Amino acid sequence: MNVLSALQIIKLQCFFRKTLGKSTDRAVSSAISYLDFSGHFNSLQYRGLNMDNIVGIGDIQMADVMKMDSSKALSMFRNRFAAFKKLADEIGEDAAYQKMMEAYPKQQKAFMGAFIDNTTLAKGFTDAIPIFRLMGFTMEVVDISQNGKDAVLEIQRVCPVLSLAKEYGLESPCRVICEMEQDATVKAFPGTKAAIISRQSQGDCVCLFKYERPAKMATLERQKTQSLISRTFDLIRLAPKIILIGINLLKSRLSKP
Repeated sequence: MNVLSALQIIKLQCFFRKTLGKSTDRAVSSAISYLDFSGHFNSLQYRGLNMDNIVGIGDIQMADVMKMDSSKALSMFRNRFAAFKKLADEIGEDAAYQKMMEAYPKQQKAFMGAFIDNTTLAKGFTDAIPIFRLMGFTMEVVDISQNGKDAVLEIQRVCPVLSLAKEYGLESPCRVICEMEQDATVKAFPGTKAAIISRQSQGDCVCLFKYERPAKMATLERQKTQSLISRTFDLIRLAPKIILIGINLLKSRLSKP
């Protein structure tokens, strides 16, 4: 995307914090790479359009990254809606969507990859829960991996941008926020599937997103091991209930006339 989303900025914040904890030299290298990366995409943004006429375009300062909170996230979301509205008025909604998507997959690869590379989707998404909380979301993650798939459900109970879309003449925020996020993810990570299952903007109680990709061999082995372990623990947890069922059945038989 041509405007760094609040979600991407927060992901970058987490990435730098993790990196700083490992190696100062590596952190400096990462910071330089980020600045080069940001400058590269700024030079590509809205090619053929007058950037002075685009609302919300500009360099993201490191101070913004390190001081992210729900208020700053909301402000960035507003900028994103404003940029989309400005483009849509000039070239139409479909063209505006495509224009804002031009650089988004590569950025998504860098930011989201910090969470889901070399781990499962469930683990990566779970690690991101505190980040979403900072932005005003209430998020839960359910691991639904099976049948050779690394899969996860992302549940968002609170959508802090639900009313923002109408301020910019849009029926819902989904196209500019969630659909764009999923579209970029699918493009950034070949083999990944993404779907929006339910939307608060359409009256559903939660926003529900599904992501899945082919499981790696290590993940497949882990799924088999977890299945055996889960079965054992399930039997242990069920033992008191199984005994109670037996007692109830015995009582039922003894109470027969």
